[in-house]
Amino acid sequence: MTIAIDIDDTLTDSFSYFIPFVAEYFGANCEELRKKNISYSTLPPEWKAKENAFGMAYYDKVVPMTPFKKGAKEAVQALRAAGHRVVIITARTTDFYTDPYKTTAEELQNGGIEYDKLICTVDKSAACLAERVSVLIDDMPKNCEAALSCGVGAILFRSPGNREVSVDFPVVENWEEAKARLLSRGES
Repeated sequence: MTIAIDIDDTLTDSFSYFIPFVAEYFGANCEELRKKNISYSTLPPEWKAKENAFGMAYYDKVVPMTPFKKGAKEAVQALRAAGHRVVIITARTTDFYTDPYKTTAEELQNGGIEYDKLICTVDKSAACLAERVSVLIDDMPKNCEAALSCGVGAILFRSPGNREVSVDFPVVENWEEAKARLLSRGES
């Protein structure tokens, strides 16, 4: 089967990693941001107008060094070793990156993530359809719901940005759970 995997807060620990950069750019306190659960993906409305400028100021420089979640590399290796095709689909665009493919490929290489194809697009459900994806694993409920509405399976990866969300599809807390769920799927 073809498995699509998101990067930020699915393969990586982006939320925590970006807090100091958010604090620096917006003149905020890191501890206060942690208490309020604020990072790059949960900016307050008054900061949203500067979101693109923040991305352009930091992402190309710091994204390649984003730490990967425990077991992510090994889980993806196991999926590929089991014969599954792995497509990385990320919502990175030139709105936030000089070259989203270059920056992302460098990040994935730094994390030792093996994959068959990299796609940078905000329309993940269209990419899933084009690539004949069986299941998308993502930390954004809206991406999972869009995939489901197109007939693609979805698994929500818990992250700091979605802790309070309740969904009607499978949820995993870590890569060991994700690997077990994906390897046990009977779909092709």
